[in-house]
Amino acid sequence: MTSNLTLGLMVGCLAPGLSAETLNPIVVTPTRTAQTVDETNASVTVISREDIERSTATSVQDVLRSVPGVSVTDTGGAGKQSSVFIRGSNSDHVLVLVDGMKVGGATAGTAQLENIPLALVDHIEVVRGPRSSLYGSEAIGGVIQIFTRRGTLDPEAISEVSAGNNGTARLTQHFSGMAGDTRYSLSASMYDTDGVDSQPASNQRDDDGFNSKSVSASLDQSLTEALSVGLNLMHAQGENDYDSSFGTRDERYWNDFVQQSGRVFADYSVSDRVSLHAQVGFGRETNENHINLSPYYDYETKRQQYLLQSDIELTDYQLLTLGIERIDESVDASTDYTEDSRYNNAAFAQWQTLNQPLHVEASARYDDNEAYGEETTGALSVGYMLSEVVMPYVSYGTGFKAPNFNDLYSPFGANPDLKAETSETYEVGMKGSAGRLSYELSFYRTNFDDLVVLDSLYVPYNVGKATAKGSELSLAYTGIGWSLEAGAGYTRATDDETGNPLGRRPKWNGRLAGSHTFGPTEVNLELLGRTDSIDTAAGDAHVPGYVVANLSLGYAATEALNLGLKISNLLDQEAVTAYGYAGQTRQVLASLRYTY
Repeated sequence: MTSNLTLGLMVGCLAPGLSAETLNPIVVTPTRTAQTVDETNASVTVISREDIERSTATSVQDVLRSVPGVSVTDTGGAGKQSSVFIRGSNSDHVLVLVDGMKVGGATAGTAQLENIPLALVDHIEVVRGPRSSLYGSEAIGGVIQIFTRRGTLDPEAISEVSAGNNGTARLTQHFSGMAGDTRYSLSASMYDTDGVDSQPASNQRDDDGFNSKSVSASLDQSLTEALSVGLNLMHAQGENDYDSSFGTRDERYWNDFVQQSGRVFADYSVSDRVSLHAQVGFGRETNENHINLSPYYDYETKRQQYLLQSDIELTDYQLLTLGIERIDESVDASTDYTEDSRYNNAAFAQWQTLNQPLHVEASARYDDNEAYGEETTGALSVGYMLSEVVMPYVSYGTGFKAPNFNDLYSPFGANPDLKAETSETYEVGMKGSAGRLSYELSFYRTNFDDLVVLDSLYVPYNVGKATAKGSELSLAYTGIGWSLEAGAGYTRATDDETGNPLGRRPKWNGRLAGSHTFGPTEVNLELLGRTDSIDTAAGDAHVPGYVVANLSLGYAATEALNLGLKISNLLDQEAVTAYGYAGQTRQVLASLRYTY
């Protein structure tokens, strides 16, 4: 059904009358250097602040559902644990960055996207395909980089309040501007919801609420024509109720969380052809779990990250990037790990062509980790701009995923001899634009090796091999006062030994979206869908597919005042992504935004 809907919008997008300039944003994640989307030899999706405000999304993971080849699994309602799968890889094969800093717990090795407030996000870049040759561990399936809000040239202040069903309320305040040579931004948000019953079949038949308070800040200061410095900070904390299969009717399970990241950085132009970028950053993630009022388990991850990168224009047509990086990680938990810290030293290099039809990217990275040893990864891609309409490319890349602290040091079952999981990915694609229409098409195959699995005593060991192959298509058409978008992803991920599909990975996901402006009113309609999957965490239980409709309306009452109405899952379809957990339910939010 999803694929049929996608084909319908494709036909609409290919209608005549293509004549205006196509949006082509600047991205930095694919190569660690600035380039436009059509220059990259990779599948890249950029989700802007405007896209976020137009959508019905209330979380980062909601936004990611719209990306072809990306599937999101939720274990209940707002604030509950989410897993993101890119191109059939495991959920811990996705590297998540916030303003260039790695985030996520070192214990399980995944980022808690549900704790990163969407109100603080400026834009998101999603790169599909391996990037370990630039970023190291985790970047097998892809990289998700979240950028918090930045300073603007003109002073701006925005106040927004939203309220809806399930006791949901959000308050956001944002300031940004420029004073002299200093650009600044400060944002704060509060979010609270009664939630839904996250595990309807459990003994705890109650709504599981979620609340958070968050703030972000940025400063960019030009000291001289050659030197600029800056900082980014993000802090979020809150409380999350959840259900337990072992809980009784009268017990309350909940956790307090803190999510922090930040960095200070400097950019220096040594000459017209040589620039330096240096940054020092930190990350912190804590979870304190409680039954009723009694704490029963808590853990904290701390991370320090150091980076020095130089970009050297060898000629007008060649750019060489060299970098060194160090990451220190430590874990503090209520139960002692056999080791509670480790470091990773790395060096990377990349060579790419510039400003010519033939675009070549070659990169390599060497990682030396205190815990598991050495890993070397590489990538090579070649693209050729036949015209603005057609740029084919081919790429090959290797990747790896380091064992996490639970795998190596957990007191509940660990294997200190684990090796890193590895991968090889082949991709061929094509992208381009014609007037108001832009498109991207790709085909890929990834071979995974030494996957970590658990034995009957829940001790991890290296044995698994798997293969993921698939394709992705995205189309965007922008008219005068209206736009259309379509996207679809096909993924077939299987265990090589048994031939069984990997869990929680639907074969198809797709999106159709259209917007139209009628004077001061903007209407946005979106259809999101995915096909069936199996949940290996629930004994290969069947999880049905679904298609949901989302609707948002915006009305510009004055130049400063905007009224909004957002309805996600308009028809209240059953949209479950993990067996035994609540799916997406209808959410209605009314908002008032004032800009001054």
